[in-house]
Amino acid sequence: MITFRCLMCSCTISASEGEQGGSIDCPECGATLTVPEQSVEAPAPIINRADSKLESRNLKEKGVDDAAKSIFRAKRKAQQEAESEGKEFDSSKFDKDTTSRNTLYGVLAVLIVSIGGYAYYLARPVQRLVLTDELATALLQGINTRDDSSVTSLMDNYMNAQCTCTETMGTILEYVNSQEKLEEVLGDLKRLSQIAITQNPLVNAVDRNRPNMQLMSVMEEYKGRQAGAHVKLEAEVKRIQKLDPDMVTTLRDNVAAIGLLDMFQN
Repeated sequence: MITFRCLMCSCTISASEGEQGGSIDCPECGATLTVPEQSVEAPAPIINRADSKLESRNLKEKGVDDAAKSIFRAKRKAQQEAESEGKEFDSSKFDKDTTSRNTLYGVLAVLIVSIGGYAYYLARPVQRLVLTDELATALLQGINTRDDSSVTSLMDNYMNAQCTCTETMGTILEYVNSQEKLEEVLGDLKRLSQIAITQNPLVNAVDRNRPNMQLMSVMEEYKGRQAGAHVKLEAEVKRIQKLDPDMVTTLRDNVAAIGLLDMFQN
C-alpha cells in the first residue's frame, strides 16, 4: 500500500502498488494526482493543473474565499518551480497558512457567538427585585443602630444600610419601563426611601470634623459607594424620563430620596 498527501488539500491518500506512476483523484478535493513509486510525506504532483477538479468543484462547493484561492495558486507555482529545478517540493509553509486561516475563522466564530450572547443579555427582560420584609427590617436596624462601642462601628452600620437602600432603589428601577410596572414597585421605593432618610440621634451627634483616622477611612469608603449608588439611581430616573416624563413626576413627588437627587435641585 502506498500513502502520500494531496498537494491541494493535504489529504492523506492510499493507493495500491499496482497504481504506481498512474493517476488518481483525491477523494477530498478532486484534484488529479500522480501516484508515487513509494509512500512519501511530500504531496504528490498534480496532473493537468489548469483543469484540476479542485477549482471547478471544491472551491465552488465549499465557497472558498479569494484568500484561499491565492494560497492554492501560490502552492501550484511553488511546486512547478521545485520540479523545474529538480528539487523536492516542501508544502509545509502552505499548510501553516491554511492552519492560520482556520484559526482566524475559529476566532471570528467565537467573536460572533459572544456578540450574539451579549445582545441577548441586553435584550432579555429585567426581573423585578422585590423588597422583602426581612431585607427592610435589616436595613432599618442598620439605620437605627445603637452600637456605640466605637464611633467607627456606629458609622459603619449606619452608612452601610443607607448605601444599600440607595443601591436597591436603583436596581428596582431597572424593571420599570411602563406606568403599570412603576405602580408595582412604587410601594417598595417609598419604603426604602423612608428607611434611608430616617434620622439616627447617635449618628447626628458624631463630630465628623474631629481628627480620627479610622472614622475618616470609613467616611471615605462610604462616600465613594454612596456617590456611585446615586449616579446609578439618577441614570435610571433619566432613562425612565425618556420613556414617559409623567412617571418621573410620580417618582419625584412620592419617593423623597429620589426627589433629593441633583437632577431635581437645579
